[in-house]
Amino acid sequence: MKVALTRSQEDIEKDRKLFEREGFEVVPIPLIEEEILDFELPPISFDFVIFQSPRAVKVFLSKYRLGDERIVVVGEKTKRMVEAFGYRVWAMPEDYYGDNLPSLLSGFAGRVLVPRSAVGRDEVIEKLKNMGFEVYPIDIYTVRERLYDREELIKRLGNIDVIVFASPSAIKGLLANLQKQEAIRILKDKKIVCIGKTTKEFLQREVSLDCLMPKKPTMEEVIALLKELA
Repeated sequence: MKVALTRSQEDIEKDRKLFEREGFEVVPIPLIEEEILDFELPPISFDFVIFQSPRAVKVFLSKYRLGDERIVVVGEKTKRMVEAFGYRVWAMPEDYYGDNLPSLLSGFAGRVLVPRSAVGRDEVIEKLKNMGFEVYPIDIYTVRERLYDREELIKRLGNIDVIVFASPSAIKGLLANLQKQEAIRILKDKKIVCIGKTTKEFLQREVSLDCLMPKKPTMEEVIALLKELA
């Protein structure tokens, strides 16, 4: 089974080993690129720091050290990245979804720092503000679409069985290269896997196609899903 991975080139190289170990042939089609931004912190203390991706952890903790802030993360990989920098995670949603993150802070108060992607969603931030927290989102990296020669991309997509989207940004990357109807025509006969509900809803809204979704939003669970199909 030929599986197209569509994250950044760096992330694809990490994921490739997981898929190849289980017998899948990986077709790398990075549809996004990441760029670190210049950023500075306000000269105040924080009670909580929220990381929603391993990339946010790596970029932020490579520049700043934390003190007594309680660290909240989304997902096991983000947790492991925090621990790799020598910190302990205070809390993590059991289902790995950021939408449920504010409930972990129920009953608390204070200032919350959110180092994040410049194209990140604002739902968590708004929920925390509505709960009475002072929230400081800091854009520390951004994601942009990677552009291809159209014929080359069509050829690569035509040679796959499965395409995996790990974020709405990757879908945007596809649509930056192909007209919507052209993308629909190519994908409608493929197995499409969306890593989580946000990505699935974005795919349905943009191209009116459905996708399979793993039990948890991890690449390990994507592989388990594909093994069931195979």
